[in-house]
Amino acid sequence: MEKTIKFLKYKYIAIGGYWAVVIMLLAGTFINGGFNYGIDFAGGYKIIAKFQDSSVSEGVIRKALNDFNPTVQKIGEESKNQYIITTKLENTAVASSKDSADQTSNSKYDMLKKTLNEKFTGVSIQSEETVGPAIGDYLRKSAWKLTFMAVLLMSIYLAFRFEVKYAVGGMISLFHDMIMSVAFCGIMGIEINVQILAALLTLYGYSINDTIVIFDRIRETDQLRAKTTFEDVINKAITQTLTRTLLTGVTTLFAVLVLFLIGGEALHEFSLVLLFGIIAGTFSSIYIASPITLWWEKWRAAK
Repeated sequence: MEKTIKFLKYKYIAIGGYWAVVIMLLAGTFINGGFNYGIDFAGGYKIIAKFQDSSVSEGVIRKALNDFNPTVQKIGEESKNQYIITTKLENTAVASSKDSADQTSNSKYDMLKKTLNEKFTGVSIQSEETVGPAIGDYLRKSAWKLTFMAVLLMSIYLAFRFEVKYAVGGMISLFHDMIMSVAFCGIMGIEINVQILAALLTLYGYSINDTIVIFDRIRETDQLRAKTTFEDVINKAITQTLTRTLLTGVTTLFAVLVLFLIGGEALHEFSLVLLFGIIAGTFSSIYIASPITLWWEKWRAAK
């Protein structure tokens, strides 16, 4: 006879631990001064520069432009000696006048290019991009709205694919993943930009896929139950899909770990968010989505 692990027996401990972690992450984010937005959302500059001096490195460029707190990344072939240099509009609020905001942006951008040419000889600017503070603020608000809509649409899909009780569990599970992942970015000082939002949406898709597998097994098992309770059905479904969940999670973690170790600076934060989110998503499928579905079923049965 197949042994069933009573996962939901520890649901209150697991959920209590989750809230403890969330509070810790959010408190750490507040202590660190809030979220660290990239130039896409805070305004700033991006330059692709080519250096004639082959001895130039990422560290040398960062030191030379230290006043601008830049992010430097080498791109392309080694012989081309090209670097992406990005810097944000530090301590610049969204100006009330569009013209004054543009003037501030252009002034700091000119200072950056001037410093770059003074510190290095033979520098050629291959491309340049400027995001003003007003545009950055608009993009930031739009990005969060679209992220919320993505979670909402996934929940609507669950309602059509299964039942309302599963949609409620899946939606709260996704919000769990969103809060955990964003708070993790805050406490770690990870720059929130378009790349990180892509990682977050990838995690939502991964998490909901894992949740759907469990929900599908719950529904199949529930149709065959006789004298067992709905909680026993959920425990049995999680136990039956546990091997699949662990194998999928571990293999995905290995792939992302490779990106983290050898992907370079460009993929370091992206892969770090994925590593954390995969673990959080696996947890939420078992200890957030499933208990919420159970409580919803009990509430509906008591009506």
